[in-house]
Amino acid sequence: QTLYYVLTELSKVMAPFTPFIAEEIYKNLTEEESVHLADFPIAKKELIDEKINSDMLSVREIVNIGLQLRAKSGVKVRQPLSELRIKNYDLKEELLEIIKEEVNVKSVKIEETFEADDIKADSSLENICLDLEITPELKLEGQARELIRHIQEMRKEAGYEVDNRIKIWYAEKNPVFLKFGDLIARETLADQVLLKSSAEDTDLEKEIKIGEDVFAVSIKR
Repeated sequence: QTLYYVLTELSKVMAPFTPFIAEEIYKNLTEEESVHLADFPIAKKELIDEKINSDMLSVREIVNIGLQLRAKSGVKVRQPLSELRIKNYDLKEELLEIIKEEVNVKSVKIEETFEADDIKADSSLENICLDLEITPELKLEGQARELIRHIQEMRKEAGYEVDNRIKIWYAEKNPVFLKFGDLIARETLADQVLLKSSAEDTDLEKEIKIGEDVFAVSIKR
């Protein structure tokens, strides 16, 4: 019932801008003559939660500052970081999860105070502090994320369909594949991620440069 209400009301709002798709949605759901003959929805102001709106503005502010700090330090968004600390914010756990995902950090902590050295090192703003240290494990995960992006591009270059399952080979033992092979396989629809032998028949091979490291990767459908 909730989904029905959302879709029918949304189709009315969409109708002036996307008349054909709005008509299709509305008529399929209601079997009425036309969405363009329906009354335009009127907002129920009593249902507006100002606290949620205010909290989401805070989330957007924190995310924007976190991404600015990344850009200022030359750290790509795909590179996970360990921690973002904030103060003077009162946010629920689910909102902290949004921040964690958008800024790509392992944890978001609300603290009462920051150490002066932390603020000087990590942030120009007194309420947000981003830990920019990249540990060896975080570096490996960042490389895995970059490899996923490159392998997805290889899939397109090889002409694979979106749902095609593949195999991935890498040229030599590497801690990225050993530690994050399952993640790479899951994100690229690979059934196997294997160490390549010279006899393997593949569809596409590439050397992928990430920072100072080079990864020889092959794929086959």
